Amino acid sequence: MQCVASSDGTFSYPVEWIFSNAPKEQLEDSLRNHDLPLNQVVTPYTCLLVKAGKQKVLIDTGADGLAPATGDLLKQLQAEGITPEEITPWS
Repeated sequence: MQCVASSDGTFSYPVEWIFSNAPKEQLEDSLRNHDLPLNQVVTPYTCLLVKAGKQKVLIDTGADGLAPATGDLLKQLQAEGITPEEITPWS
């Protein structure tokens, strides 16, 4: 079995969506200490392709169209030599 992780890009969420229960002052201090922006959290969209024998199963289909920084999955799979037609359909 082989696993291939492929990026579909990133998306920025408002900080308060991710850290809704954190005290604001503590959160801002922590973000500053790690040189991170105070108003957004950039998250990756990583998809996993599992190759098992002749089967190729895509665990996540990405976030194409969610934002300008998403939609790279097909390009990343093609760079790995994988076409959409090779993905085993769900049955």
